[in-house]
This record gives sequence, C-alpha cells and structure tokens, in this order.
Amino acid sequence: MATLLEKRERGELDAEALALTGAVLAANPDVGTCWNLRRCALPPDPADWVPGELAFVGGCLGVNPKSYGAWHHRGWVLRRAPAPPPAPAERALCDRLLAADPRNFHAWEHRRALAAEEDPEAELAFAGALLSRDFSNFSAWHHRGRLLAPARTPASAGGGGGTLPAHRLQTELELVQNAVFTDPNDQSAWVYLRCILSRASPPPRILCLYVNREDAALAVTFSRPVTVGAGSPALTATVDGSALEGVWRSGEGRPRPSHTWLCDLPSGLAPPPTRPRLHFRVTWEPDPAHREVTLLADENEAWWQEPIVARELFWAEVGVAEAGVLEAQVQMCRQLLELEPRSRGCLLTLVLLLSALDPLAHEEETRRCLRELQALTSLPLLEHMVLVTHLDLAGNSLGGLPPTLGGLRRLQVLDLSHNKVTTLEGLPPLPAWRSCVSMATP
Repeated sequence: MATLLEKRERGELDAEALALTGAVLAANPDVGTCWNLRRCALPPDPADWVPGELAFVGGCLGVNPKSYGAWHHRGWVLRRAPAPPPAPAERALCDRLLAADPRNFHAWEHRRALAAEEDPEAELAFAGALLSRDFSNFSAWHHRGRLLAPARTPASAGGGGGTLPAHRLQTELELVQNAVFTDPNDQSAWVYLRCILSRASPPPRILCLYVNREDAALAVTFSRPVTVGAGSPALTATVDGSALEGVWRSGEGRPRPSHTWLCDLPSGLAPPPTRPRLHFRVTWEPDPAHREVTLLADENEAWWQEPIVARELFWAEVGVAEAGVLEAQVQMCRQLLELEPRSRGCLLTLVLLLSALDPLAHEEETRRCLRELQALTSLPLLEHMVLVTHLDLAGNSLGGLPPTLGGLRRLQVLDLSHNKVTTLEGLPPLPAWRSCVSMATP
C-alpha cells in the first residue's frame, strides 16, 4: 500500500501499479482506494482487459461475496465491454454465490439486471425454485415482486390501478398460501401477500387546513411527508386575495420532509379589537386543485378537512378492486388462525383485509385481532388526527413520541398512562396544550 500510494503521488499509474492493486485486493477486496487506482491504471482499450478483469473480480468475490467495491467494479467493467459478456456466465456466477448465501442482495441485483433482457418467466421459475426450498427467503420473494412489477396494470388504464392480471395474481396467491400454511409465523410471505394486493402509494395531497387567531398561524397538513422550500414544489397561500408572506416551517420542528407545515400570520392582520372575516386559499404546485377556509369574525379558529374514508385509515394502498379476491384471502386467514391462533402475520393481514372490505361491518372481528396484536409501539396516521383535542394513548408500549405530533395544533390533553414514555423532551410546541396525564408506567 505504501508503494502504491507513493506511485499515485508521482502519477505513475502503470503496469506495476495495476499489479500492486491486484495484490492488495486479492487479499482484501474492500479497499476502495485500490479499486479507484486500478480503474485509472487499466489500458485505454477495454478489449485488452475486460475478460481478465471479470475473472479477477470473480476471485475477489470468492474472498468476500458481498464486497461493495468488487460488485461496483464488475458493473463498471461490464458497462465498458466491447460486446456484452455471455449471460449464462454471469448467471452462473450469481447462482454460485446465491447457493452459498441465498440472501446476497448484490447477487440478486446483478441477476435482476441480467433478467431485464431475458424471459421473465424463467426468472420467476428460478425464484420459485428457491422458495420451494425455503419459504423464508425474503430476497427471493422480493426478486419475484420486482419481476412482476412491469405486469401491473397502470392506474390510468383502470383495473384497480397497479394491480396484477387476474391469472398472475391467482398464481401468486396460491404460492403464498402454500408458504403461510407451511410456516405461519414467518413474515416473508405475509409481507409479499400485502405487496401483491397493493398498488403504488398515491401522490401526496393536502388533507387539512387549520387557522387559529391566537396561534397566529396557518397549518397545512399533507397525506405524506413533503418538503417545502427552495428547490421543492411551491406551497402558496393568500389571505383575502393577497399573498401570505412568510417562511413555511415544519410543524415537527425539524428541517426535513414533514406532514404539517406552518406559516405565521402577519402581526398587523387583525389588530385588536378588530376581528375581520378572513378568507384563506392554499395552492400546492403538484396539485392543480386549491383548498380554502374562511375564518369568521366571531371565531378564533377554522378548518377545512378532506373527508376521511374509513378503509383508507388501515390500508390506503389496497389495489384489488374485486371484493371476491379479498374475501377469499379472509377465509384463508380464518382457517389458518384456527390452526395457529397466535400468528401475528396472519392477524395483521386479516385486520387489513377486513378493513379494506368494510371496516364497520367487521368491527368486532377486527377488534379481536387487534387485541391479540395489542402493544402499540409507534403512532401512525397522525396526519388524519390534526383536529383532535384529546388523545388517549393509555395502555400501550410507547417508548417515545414522534415529532409528527407537532402537527396536532388543537391538541389539549394527551393521556400517556401505562406506557414507557418518561420525557416530553424534543416534542415540538403545541399551541393548545393544557395537560399530559401520567407518562411513566406505574
């Protein structure tokens, strides 16, 4: 290494430097400096060194099959090859490495790149063969899902938006059923089931506007965390037709994508005792629609909120339009729970399926499943709770509070009794805050 670094300082990237990098990398393929110097020392014509470099990298992968540097260098060499190398040779390398470690994600990614030009059915058969040996091979499930992605129906073409064709979906459901009845407690197949029944998440949209005279701020809540500011889609607001000047800040008190963004109202907007009627209009650049809210003269607060669809609170991404498909999966889960009543993957999937079909009609069964899963450790869906004044989180296993709680601008009382929360340090300011009930577990 010392000799190699001296040669680099002198600009001597020659055959000796190439040999030195080879000596180091053959012993330790994770020395990034050597890979960089090796690329600089190779001759100008790739035809002179591509076959040898592929063989050399293959040897390095024998030392460390998950070497980032070695895999990166192999991709770099392949992109400069005068002619594509034989695909069977590259697949054979992946097969050898995956036989040693079925979860080598580098080998999976390399094989996926090769499959882009191959028959996807052959790759699906390969993933299926690995799963038949081990249903817990999450990498094989993931590979299968990535291969099926192009087969999904685009949202603009109907069919539920992003769903698989009926015949392919049935094949995948049968594969999942074999897996979950073989090992109900392994999470891999349950995650895959939820993926194939889902569509892509919809783009973010405005869910709620909230304005408060005493807080002197306008709050805008989105369905997903977004970034507002320089280099991001513009978020603009007007008051009675005039632009609301001011800097948008995160309601979570941190400079990162957030659900809620705040803009202070001008100090001279409503000097006491004047209380004019104020009309706010908010526009977000990616969404052509605008949202409006009017604060009447005799009110301290006002809001607009998108109507909440109950089924979207549990599984907004469900992409299967045919209720019969979901009902068949419900029956499968019920049968499995008779055999394995404590399967958490099955319980969670059943809750999501029942909620996607009809949350209110299946409320009692959903509650039974949730009681089995009880022990809330995180707080999802706060973007749908921005108008609540009292929040009861008693009797869970919360160890802390997320910054997204800062978007609840009307929250007055928070019950954290019988949890593991011991401090409110780091919680963003809440303008309507009054009290917090017992944070420590008795």
